[in-house]
Amino acid sequence: ENNVSENNSKSSIKGDSVMDESKTEVEDNIVDEKLQLVEENKKLNDLLLRSKAELENFQKRTIKQMQQAQLYSTEKLSSELLIIMDSLEAAEKLSKGPSMEVENFIEGNSLLLKTAKEIFIKLDIEEINPMDKEFDPECHQAMATKSSEKLENIVLEVMQKGYKLKTKLLRPALVVVS
Repeated sequence: ENNVSENNSKSSIKGDSVMDESKTEVEDNIVDEKLQLVEENKKLNDLLLRSKAELENFQKRTIKQMQQAQLYSTEKLSSELLIIMDSLEAAEKLSKGPSMEVENFIEGNSLLLKTAKEIFIKLDIEEINPMDKEFDPECHQAMATKSSEKLENIVLEVMQKGYKLKTKLLRPALVVVS
């Protein structure tokens, strides 16, 4: 009996030590998993912060590029308008002179109009002059209607020309329609 009780107590001690070992292993595994999760969490936070910074930089670059594009387009238009301004100032000087002749004034206006048309070509601004063409509500604005022998819905008179910048309508042509 003594032997049996010794064996039981040895196995009980052995069982306790096996349980302690497995408990320690489980605890070690939990600690390892926690460490891995903490490390992964740090990596994800770092990635999040980098992504956020990259997005902010992208937004700043985009805004700067848009401002530069706007400035460039304004600069191009402005430099072309300076040519017209120079011509107007030269015409003003001539008009104040003692020998101002109507022919010179007419010639100056013709040159100024030619210069403006050349600038419009450079800037891709297209004139809309729909005389004797079918009325198009996309680029014409009817100011009045008039009875005519021509077909219905035809432009009889252009009160003010319209203009397009490539495909964008800048101003519709003001017209009288049959």
